[in-house]
Amino acid sequence: MKRFLDEQVYPHAVSVLVIFALTLGAYLHIWGNHFQVFWDDNMYVTANEAVRGFSLPHLRSAFTSNYAGNFAPLHIISYMLDYTFWGLNARGFILTNILLHAANGVLLYSLLSRLGWPKLAATFSALIFCLHPVQVESVAWISERKNLLAMFFSLLSFLAYLRCQNKRWHEVKGAYLLSFCFLVLALMAKSIAVVVPCLFFLFDVCFLEKSERNKQLVGIIPFFCAALLMAWITIVYQSHGDTPGVGGGRIGYHGGSPLNTALTMLTVLPRYLALLFWPNGLSAMYDPPVKTGIDLAVVAGAVLFVLLIAAGITLYLRGKRELAFWYAVFFIGLLPVSQIVPIATLMNDRYLYFPMLGAAPFLGALLFRVVVINKGKLAAASVAGAVMVAACFGLSYARGAVWENDLTLWSDAAAKAPNHPVALYGKAQALQNAGNLDAALPLYLRVLSLNPRHADTLIHLGALFRSKNDPVRGRAYLLEVTRYYPKFARGFLDLGTSYYLTGEFEAAEQAFRQALALEPKSVEALTQLGTLCLRTKRLDAAREYFEGVVSLGGADATVEYNLACVESLSQRPDEALKHLKTAVQLGFTNTAEIEQDPDLAAVRSLPEFRQALRSPGH
Repeated sequence: MKRFLDEQVYPHAVSVLVIFALTLGAYLHIWGNHFQVFWDDNMYVTANEAVRGFSLPHLRSAFTSNYAGNFAPLHIISYMLDYTFWGLNARGFILTNILLHAANGVLLYSLLSRLGWPKLAATFSALIFCLHPVQVESVAWISERKNLLAMFFSLLSFLAYLRCQNKRWHEVKGAYLLSFCFLVLALMAKSIAVVVPCLFFLFDVCFLEKSERNKQLVGIIPFFCAALLMAWITIVYQSHGDTPGVGGGRIGYHGGSPLNTALTMLTVLPRYLALLFWPNGLSAMYDPPVKTGIDLAVVAGAVLFVLLIAAGITLYLRGKRELAFWYAVFFIGLLPVSQIVPIATLMNDRYLYFPMLGAAPFLGALLFRVVVINKGKLAAASVAGAVMVAACFGLSYARGAVWENDLTLWSDAAAKAPNHPVALYGKAQALQNAGNLDAALPLYLRVLSLNPRHADTLIHLGALFRSKNDPVRGRAYLLEVTRYYPKFARGFLDLGTSYYLTGEFEAAEQAFRQALALEPKSVEALTQLGTLCLRTKRLDAAREYFEGVVSLGGADATVEYNLACVESLSQRPDEALKHLKTAVQLGFTNTAEIEQDPDLAAVRSLPEFRQALRSPGH
């Protein structure tokens, strides 16, 4: 143990502490940020029953549910752990993200140290990885935990893989199996980890002799098989259906063809490189123009692309294998988001999280190679490195504040991408959630001018006018939703609510029934139908709907109260009092309604009625 501590722990303690301390310093101020409830955090966490503690049904859901086109069970399981300790307090979820990101920096440092890097160069590279402002999105956004987890297990897999170099099978089989298991865990966190076997292959090409390389290549085959399986699962999960909220981000080719998509991505690549060296204008949403022909931007991007390939080949052929490896890692990390399989978003900060695994060490090797080639330049390289680290620290610290809540994030995004429907919609729904309906309305209308079929905007406009006590005006938007998306249950639920509020019960029931037909286990549809039938005094039907809610585990205080009303009107006092007592126990505290509701008149004079009101919790 003493030898292990002396050789493996103590020499690196200062570097590890510096990496952790600076990463925590740059990010801990976001600890008080909130869930981005209108951008995936609701789907993954706040409205996701499956994350509320560990149980077999929750674990089953993690492995079988499609979350925005992602098969990422480990991602969901990590939220279960957060919930166990923190409940739905966003602070705990954000803290986990910060600690995971810092741990990834330490693992990168460990990887570079294992490769024989000097402490200063390894520490600098890890700090650039942790503190570069393009990383903020992956840390501050709770839903992007999957990026952090995938990197964590990918680095562990890489470290274990290094132990397999130049050794016999019986010496390395434990490390080999460990590396494979870590890769599987990385793949179960996010499909971006499909690039990891490519990194192993590239590492062997750059660092091993040909005789050893051939042996290693056979060992990588199972890794590639696992990656290909995950790639296939992801493509299936990412299939974009005709119903909003169903399926993932896979779409048709941008500009209508693979060629136009490729032309567009030639203009995105320079923007990514610019963000690495001058991270100005970072945004949750970018709006690169889709190209349908060749223009100056496309030509410039194509020339840059050719030069970048030539530079990588030159590094390799001139024996600069280490530089060539990290250089190539950056571009391999971009492959899954390069629109080879087209996805909805062309460009995001989070898409650079894995490429930074190559960019940060490449910069570290480039900067501190000066020390090797030109003796006595250590001080100059160290000063330059310190300036870069300090700049990254300051920019990341400032960027973190933008992620404080929905309104701060989407106000920033809408200012930087003023013609992007998602950015405008994000700001509009944040304003609506804050109660500023008049400011939200023109933004929603602007979204519809850009995309008349934007389902979320149409739904929110219906809700906005309901909040203004003008459901009829909002109904036109809800009718558009049901016309564009006839299999979208949410549209019919909101349309039914609109009709219900204006007393058009027949039309409301028709809409609610359509929603239930689309989602037969919809607690909301059953509840709405039960409420409508109670209102129209169809008591047997109301009872059936409310009992359906109970059978699905969706009963709450309001459902139990409504069942009490149904049974009271049905002249079944014992059943009515039982449900009333349960409603009070579950938190129904509207004493005025209980005392005055005519539906409870049949039981109000009974002595048991007062006993029900005195139930615990009332």
